[in-house]
Amino acid sequence: MIIDFDKVDSKLFKSPFSEQFAFNMQMYEYRLKRVLSIDTSLKQNQMEYLMAFDAFLALFRGLFLENNKKNCYTVQNYYKAVGRDDIAAKVDAFLDSPFNEYSDETIRRALKFLADKFVCHIDPITLEDLGLANAYMSALKNPFVNVNLQYICSELDKIMND
Repeated sequence: MIIDFDKVDSKLFKSPFSEQFAFNMQMYEYRLKRVLSIDTSLKQNQMEYLMAFDAFLALFRGLFLENNKKNCYTVQNYYKAVGRDDIAAKVDAFLDSPFNEYSDETIRRALKFLADKFVCHIDPITLEDLGLANAYMSALKNPFVNVNLQYICSELDKIMND
């Protein structure tokens, strides 16, 4: 489990914030497991992977990448609400770390680029945008790349269970 809800303040847990947040975290775990289980080396699975990845990425964006508004049901706001600003800061610091060693792109900006340009909005794209999206997607799925989707989520899990 990503967050141990048995350890939360009972006032917060009885609020609409935590009920929605708990549901969102359950969906996050389910979608992540689903995305990671799809064998994309089989052509017939590639469309299913894209659909599952889009669903995962939209939720990831909402949980981790939203602007830090008080009314957002983000992971960072959850930890601030339970008095763990240190964990919220660690989540942000991790998301602001390098996506790869070849550019100055951060994990946050790479995932937000994919979510905003290709999933959450239907924005005009250039050939450069498409190439960048393909490079990011390839890295996220590749088990031999240091910063892939499984690594990102595993590190976030470690931070949240500090």
